[in-house]
Amino acid sequence: MGLFFYLTIVIGCSLIYFGFVKKTERDIKMKELELEAKKVELEMKKLENCQDSSELEGK
Repeated sequence: MGLFFYLTIVIGCSLIYFGFVKKTERDIKMKELELEAKKVELEMKKLENCQDSSELEGK
């Protein structure tokens, strides 16, 4: 019975650890996607600003 108890404890701890690692990796991936979305928004605003300024110069 002692072996079964320790085996259960080791498996439980490893499941908790790998769950934590996967959650951390997922959170990092989500942050990277949010950053990429913000970069796209910034690039769109730059293009709109450039387009607006060129229209003002043409008038």
